[in-house]
Amino acid sequence: MFPKVPKIEDLILQVLENSPEDTKILIEKIRIVRPKTSKQAVYKALKKMRIDEVIVQTREQVALSDVWLKKLADFVERAQLNYRTTVHPGINFLNLKQGEKIAYTFKTFEAADIFWAHAFGVLSEVLPKTIPLFLYNPHEWFILVRPESEIFLFEGLKKAGKQLFVIVGNKDHLDIHAGKYFDGKSLHYFATDNHLFSKPNYYVNVFGDFLIEVWLDERTSVAIDAFYKNTKEFDGKAKLELLEIIARKGKNKLVINHNKRKADKIRNMFKKYF
Repeated sequence: MFPKVPKIEDLILQVLENSPEDTKILIEKIRIVRPKTSKQAVYKALKKMRIDEVIVQTREQVALSDVWLKKLADFVERAQLNYRTTVHPGINFLNLKQGEKIAYTFKTFEAADIFWAHAFGVLSEVLPKTIPLFLYNPHEWFILVRPESEIFLFEGLKKAGKQLFVIVGNKDHLDIHAGKYFDGKSLHYFATDNHLFSKPNYYVNVFGDFLIEVWLDERTSVAIDAFYKNTKEFDGKAKLELLEIIARKGKNKLVINHNKRKADKIRNMFKKYF
């Protein structure tokens, strides 16, 4: 049996896996594996992948689409969560009864954030359109370090016809700057110096009667706050500094809580600002 000839689309993905590539070099690399592949065949495959938003292309260079990569990552992470949930029932937080909660601890905030993204996606999907989502963050730094994925998340909520309300518990320059990513129609944002909660490392998301509560490592939280107080322009250097801060090891706690009384109390806090 003759070996199966790989598809041109698969070879394009392999070439672009590590970095963008010059179109001519891309064709040469594909011809190493598929010597008889015509230039027209590669361009035809590129056109289809561009229409499907798998790649982005200029006259000379080709790269994988950030949006497509995020969608792929979301699919993989969601699938991993579903499979882990099957094996470990404790992760299936949708089964929590009224008044019950489940807690998780993570050594790095990056690890906590991966699970947080899972939980946020699952809870936002099951939340009816008529019930808004409410988020409180001491600082809205998420949109600064990963704008593509956050915008993708926001656009998904808008397309689903859901309303999002975000309050930030500080009013530094970068807190105000983050407001440009919210349209004020379905995505609402308000920065205030009035701290809604006493602990500066506390984050909370409200989905109906469910809450995701996060206590970020205290030292990391202090470093983030200092970064906001001392940074007036968010450029490449500032982004690297913020990424370094959130990558630090520490104690991070995430709690998923099914508690109508607590959810109602937090929702009432938002009425003053929207």
